[in-house]
Amino acid sequence: MNNNLKLLNYCKMKQMFIWSSEREFDEQAKTEMQQWKRDLLGDDSYVLTDEDIADELQRELEDERCNLNKSVEGVIVVFGDLGLWYGRRQGYQILGNNIANILYSQCEIAEWYGDGYNIRGRMSHHDGTNYTLYRIAKDEDDAERIAEMIYNNEIDEAGFRRRTRSLYPHVAKVYGWKIRGRKKV
Repeated sequence: MNNNLKLLNYCKMKQMFIWSSEREFDEQAKTEMQQWKRDLLGDDSYVLTDEDIADELQRELEDERCNLNKSVEGVIVVFGDLGLWYGRRQGYQILGNNIANILYSQCEIAEWYGDGYNIRGRMSHHDGTNYTLYRIAKDEDDAERIAEMIYNNEIDEAGFRRRTRSLYPHVAKVYGWKIRGRKKV
């Protein structure tokens, strides 16, 4: 699939944001943040900085990690379509059974969202963009077998989805999202 088509599909399926480093603060939010900081410091001349906004984003991310600090039965596995300096590759990561573990990235730009069926992420860095899919394997042994298959290019995303179950219902329960055609967990 070419990158333009992948981006179009990405935009179509994005439904509910969990968190994004690209969050924009409107003027009212910036004014409130600045007033809060002035009150905190006791300095009516304080001007809001980019660092203040970055700190607020980090606090929001920590809040989401607290919201998602829930265990699932099974092991969360990530399937990644990775943009690397030498081209696109697929990869994996095994995250354990706590949903909050999905909200970590070393990329400059990161976001996580539900597409109505799955939990996905998009992380951009200096070499490209990584697209991730988070799902649940039956147990640690199953997660290891699936990871080996991903590593050896024996399965693609569709094969990964067939061998795992969706994390979406668990996240939807936390946020009160609708679950399309499925019973609530």
